[in-house]
Amino acid sequence: MIYKIAFRYAFSPKNRHKLTSIRIAIGLIFASLALNVILAFMIGLQDKRFSLIREFSSYDAIIEVNENADVEKLLSQLNNDTDIKFAFEFIEVPTIIRNDDSSQLFGKIRGFKQSDFEKLSYSLIKGDFSQSGVFLGFSKILTSTFDYLKPVDLTILKKGKTVTVVPLQTEQTVEGVYYTPLSDFNNYYAFMDYDTLREWAPYAQSQIGVYGDVNKIKDIAAPYGTVSSWIDQNESLYAAMKLEQYLMYFTLSLLSLIVLFQLYNSTLNLIKTKSAEIAMLRALGITKKQTQQIFSISSLIVSLTGIILGTTVSFFALKYSTKIISLLNKITNYSIPMLNLSVDLSFSIRNASLVAIPLILITYIMSRVAIKKLLKTNNMEILLNE
Repeated sequence: MIYKIAFRYAFSPKNRHKLTSIRIAIGLIFASLALNVILAFMIGLQDKRFSLIREFSSYDAIIEVNENADVEKLLSQLNNDTDIKFAFEFIEVPTIIRNDDSSQLFGKIRGFKQSDFEKLSYSLIKGDFSQSGVFLGFSKILTSTFDYLKPVDLTILKKGKTVTVVPLQTEQTVEGVYYTPLSDFNNYYAFMDYDTLREWAPYAQSQIGVYGDVNKIKDIAAPYGTVSSWIDQNESLYAAMKLEQYLMYFTLSLLSLIVLFQLYNSTLNLIKTKSAEIAMLRALGITKKQTQQIFSISSLIVSLTGIILGTTVSFFALKYSTKIISLLNKITNYSIPMLNLSVDLSFSIRNASLVAIPLILITYIMSRVAIKKLLKTNNMEILLNE
């Protein structure tokens, strides 16, 4: 009986306060939608950044091969394993690249074999990797006076006889331009043919980039060298972005508190408008405990309805986000930059739960507090005022 009465006071057509319940439910729908979309967008941005780092800069793992280790044997074992997508050898050394107009690149130069480079995701805008010159990033070309097929001075560090390292300087030609979506990577790394760079820097330690399961990579590579995953290589960045994620959750929690404060006022007003019903129930012999249960459940039904509908709307909004953004651009006749960011907006049950569960619990607690406060008022006094 308690549940039937509770539903009657939630959305029953005979309930004179049903419009207030509907307004609260609609408010929770929009609150859930907004919080879910913001979470999906922020996490999508971070995931995209991590994905690009793994794809172009750090791979899933990099193996620093021990001296005198059989590199070809290790590559064969890795590429023959079903959990490994692709493994390739490369070397890299610190470099300074200058031209006559004082443009400079302080970074590293990576040497790839042409057959391996063609399987990687780097895009060549100009040039052919079979050439022995330098390949610079598209972002660096745009922001400097480096130019395609122009000579540059290349300085790398080489082991010396009397000192640890000595600079080796040579003139090279910019034989190509590559592109990645990571502008920082483009500005820091130059590419070169593996054999040419190995000839100049025979001391350079062989490294193997691997795409695949990190645990499997560590098992196979353990006898040959040291394995560092993409997280190990970007430990500071990963920690900073994780901190940023926690701060994002904290900020959204503050926004949720604002929503809940408004929700509390609405719930309190709703309970107050039902004071006459509460007094009549008490006059009919319904105990305080039963009355509190009835209106707590009634409030919970309203909040659950709003949150479940809001979560459902969030699911479809994120699933069809591309079509929605396209429609908005057509309606406004303007390409909104924020809406055109290529971010994977995916619905997450975990994030939806982080939004829904606190909202449900707090609205339930608030309704109990409001009802308990109202039950302290004398029933006859309430009926006389009505």
